[in-house]
Amino acid sequence: ALWLGSTAADGEILLFADADVRYDPRTLREAVAVMEGRGLALLAFFPRLETRGFWESVLLPYLAVAVFLGLGFLARVRRCPIAMGAGAGNLVRRRVYDTVGGHAALPDSVVDDVRLAVTVKRAGFRLGAFRAEDRVAVRIYSGFRGVWNGFTKNLAWVYSGVGGALLFALTIGLSAVSIAPAAVLAIAAVGGKIAGRDVALAAAVYASSVLLRGTLAAVLRDPLWPALTQPIMAAVWAGLMGRSLFHRFIRRRLTWRGREFHARSARF
Repeated sequence: ALWLGSTAADGEILLFADADVRYDPRTLREAVAVMEGRGLALLAFFPRLETRGFWESVLLPYLAVAVFLGLGFLARVRRCPIAMGAGAGNLVRRRVYDTVGGHAALPDSVVDDVRLAVTVKRAGFRLGAFRAEDRVAVRIYSGFRGVWNGFTKNLAWVYSGVGGALLFALTIGLSAVSIAPAAVLAIAAVGGKIAGRDVALAAAVYASSVLLRGTLAAVLRDPLWPALTQPIMAAVWAGLMGRSLFHRFIRRRLTWRGREFHARSARF
């Protein structure tokens, strides 16, 4: 569908975005100005992720954490395979899109927005990201089940290649650093025999994670309270990662919106 749309469009710059994304009228004018000023081939929008209820507020900040506190900075390193692409919006030059083969070259991709950015970067073109939380908004999934099933279908493919291996290591590290201190504090709270210095260290690590998360939330103008739930977020995402890997390598079937797909026919 994206490829067919691109063949019908006649502009010099193409915008690919999910259907449920909402744009401020100023967005494209400002984004094109950034694109031209920095000489970019592709510009990805980082939107405001709208959340409702407990689970969306707890789980979806992981995406901002991964980008701003994780490996997002590597997207600026030209020789690094990590690239920033977004379903909220990829603005790409037509000549570059045609040069890399467009979406016709990504027929089986389960993360085509990010894959397009990676393909453009590997071809030697310059990419950038546009912080658009005050211009672009989207509610990507609804409730715990929406997040759980939505990311199950494609998370395992994000861990492909060198960049994916780095992201996998980050996920494991985040899980350990987030869950272990909370576990120590919980055991100590119910009377478990934990050395005082270990409890103090766990409390310091937890407090540091809350402070870091809270600072990021303040910068992005997101709610602050989810920072307190860092261990819950990390534990659920670790389970989600395991479930996605199971579906890809063991079950070898993907289920999405009532349809099943064979994992062998899918790729990052």
